[in-house]
Amino acid sequence: MGRVITVRGQLPILGNVLVEAGKEGLTLSATNLEIGLRMEIGGKVTEEGAITVPAKNLGEFVGLLSEGGVDLTTEGEKLKIEAGKAVAVFAGIAAQEFPIMPKLGGKGALRQAQGKQQRFKVSKKMIGEVASQVAFAAAADESRPVLTGIKFFQSGEGMAAVATDGFRLSRMTIAGIEENDWGGGLILPARTLLELARLAADGKKEEVEMEKAEENNQVIFGYDKLQLVSRVLEGNFPEVDKIIPTEFKTQVAVDREEWLRAVRSVSIFARDNANIIRFAVHGSALTVKAVAQQTGESEIEMEAEKEGEDGEIAFNFRYLVDFLSSGTAERVRFKMSGSLAPGVFSFEGSDKLIHLIMPVRV
Repeated sequence: MGRVITVRGQLPILGNVLVEAGKEGLTLSATNLEIGLRMEIGGKVTEEGAITVPAKNLGEFVGLLSEGGVDLTTEGEKLKIEAGKAVAVFAGIAAQEFPIMPKLGGKGALRQAQGKQQRFKVSKKMIGEVASQVAFAAAADESRPVLTGIKFFQSGEGMAAVATDGFRLSRMTIAGIEENDWGGGLILPARTLLELARLAADGKKEEVEMEKAEENNQVIFGYDKLQLVSRVLEGNFPEVDKIIPTEFKTQVAVDREEWLRAVRSVSIFARDNANIIRFAVHGSALTVKAVAQQTGESEIEMEAEKEGEDGEIAFNFRYLVDFLSSGTAERVRFKMSGSLAPGVFSFEGSDKLIHLIMPVRV
């Protein structure tokens, strides 16, 4: 819960967790208005009710309790917790002040539109792949909020997911999603996919339920006893398919781990030169080089399978490290058309992921 709590926000209620006792047991909810998390933890309820209490204090207290049953009782706007000889009373805020969070299959959820499903299942594996191989390309800077998201849209090959921060982009083709009304595009915060992948990573279920909620333009994910609610980002997302080159003068295939080690090694000097690393393809070799006037230089030569012309290009090494670290394939294919055109990367043996990095002028 702590990962979706706003501790220093302007609204004190966002630092609280909503504790609800209902017919089916106890439910805990928290939100920062971008992402909300609901967790069913069961329990025997003798009287229904709800209250919000500070999430940080509640988490710390419960985390220090020994195993065994816990009794929760509300006293006005206070929550009393008893566990053996340990007792704590938390000052709370009325549950009515807590933001409304839609539920999977609830009132505000869309059912069907023009024969297209609004609630369907996606594989946990796909969520993990988008989180690890696409989300890192989203912007961290909030100056253009739409670029902090991942766009899902209908493409010629089916559904696709893409993220870009303006300097790089990752685009993945996704199989196994039923036809829906997202053809024009649905943009979700990258943080949503990262959090969802983390929550589902250790679970036994192989599928995640997904539903669009009409109220407040939100999407709900359901996995086991967890529900993750996310806002949908709005704005003009770049038309990335027009940016990705389709013709290249040079193509090389390189061992992924060897290239990653080489980049990290020479990056010791690149850090003192705006993170710039130079790459040169000559014959059957790929040379990785970084130069810093104050600290020195480093150069590593690697074997490569080349098609086409020799060429040179420079990148911010951090972008390349992010990409090379995101997959497990043995080899990487790299394509370029000169020092000023984008470099295009993919994992050998799979054509579902395309990664693009803009070059640096040197």
